[in-house]
Amino acid sequence: MKSIIGVWAIVLGLAGGVAAATVTVDGAGSGDYLTIQEGIDAAGPGDTVLVQPGTYTGAGNRDLDFGGTNLVLVSSGGYAVTTLDCENAARGFVFSSCEDTTAVVRGFTIANAAADSGAGAFLTKGSDPRFEACLFLNNTASDKGGGLCCVSSSPVVRNCRFEQNTVGGGTLAAGGGAQPASVVYPHGGGMACLDGSSPVIEDTDFDLNVAGGGGGGLYCYQSPPECVRCDFTGNNLSTYGNAGGAVALSSSDGAVFTDCTFRGNGAAETITGAGLYASSSDVTITDCAFMDNTAGSAAGLNLVYGSSGTITDCTFAGNTATWGCAAAGLRCFSGSDATITNCTFADNNGDHIWCQEASPTIEYSILAYSTCGIAVRCEEGTETPLIHHCFVYGNAASDTLCGGNFHDIVNADPLFCDMAGEDFTLCQDSPCLPGATWPSLAGAEGEGCPACGNAVEPTTWGSLKALYH
Repeated sequence: MKSIIGVWAIVLGLAGGVAAATVTVDGAGSGDYLTIQEGIDAAGPGDTVLVQPGTYTGAGNRDLDFGGTNLVLVSSGGYAVTTLDCENAARGFVFSSCEDTTAVVRGFTIANAAADSGAGAFLTKGSDPRFEACLFLNNTASDKGGGLCCVSSSPVVRNCRFEQNTVGGGTLAAGGGAQPASVVYPHGGGMACLDGSSPVIEDTDFDLNVAGGGGGGLYCYQSPPECVRCDFTGNNLSTYGNAGGAVALSSSDGAVFTDCTFRGNGAAETITGAGLYASSSDVTITDCAFMDNTAGSAAGLNLVYGSSGTITDCTFAGNTATWGCAAAGLRCFSGSDATITNCTFADNNGDHIWCQEASPTIEYSILAYSTCGIAVRCEEGTETPLIHHCFVYGNAASDTLCGGNFHDIVNADPLFCDMAGEDFTLCQDSPCLPGATWPSLAGAEGEGCPACGNAVEPTTWGSLKALYH
């Protein structure tokens, strides 16, 4: 026993000899260094660079580079009182030396940065740092990623906010007309990920970001993101005819969105896929809400060119298609045969689902109360979506289903608790609840309020057909 204690004493002594140090930075002069880069340069692996509150500008406080050292850069007071103001002259951070996720930036506002790509932060060459509790504000890039751009790098972004960042200009094109061929379409107003990146983005908001091309909030090319509990609000595109007001994915198989909200993205007659646009990307979308988005078509979610995958427990409500009620909720185009399970489509100003050269599976879902358009449209007339165990009711043009491949369709009021208040939980007497019509729930939400007392007797598609035999 004594020998074991002795060994541990030696180990603890050695550990104590290499204990992490803390370097302080204070622009007012009370720290070890005046500028942040000086503090970074003085720190070793595992050390902490502690930055005091203030607004940091000028050389030594922008284009910050860890130089391959995995250290923790943290503000003592948080992002609300600690700002890197790049004065539209440089980037905020550059990571290009294979830093890993133990390289941390925590608690800063990165503002007014400017660059061709990755104005707030540019990551490349396999650099995978962590950004935590940071605000990327009013940064501008001319090509990719106004707030952050990662190229062949996989950062962790947690508890951050990307707000009012732009790429390629931030003014919405007037008049809705086609733009000259010479116009360059930059991507990713808030964040852009390219060429084999796999970012993890958690508990992060993308608000009011603008891109000239695709992905006002987030753009990913050959880079599947994992987004968990993220909100995309009020993001847009500044050039007519582009796609992905909030998020645009291209060739990014394996993208995951869980418990995310897409609200109020897009603008009339300017884009398609105001909430999320996926091209040639296999996606998994679970427990997400697409609310009050606006686009020419496919206002909520647009899956194109073989973008299959699963959409489960999602709500599509209040979305508006301005081009003749075309696909306000979800559009599947050109081989995008997604599986849509336990979703609620309600109060959309346009067709809930639009199938064009694609035949998705739609099951245990609610398609009700469109204010324009029908439940499910087959654009070319050759599509055969499989639709089963769904409630279809009260849609403006009709409760029409298309393709002929459907069964167990019930035409009855789903009895939402408060559709006007965007509460799509179900009354206690809803026919969509487990055990009321089928053993399983239909729609995205369960019971949320007492009985409504005005349930409509369910009418199955089979019983309706029997009336005409």
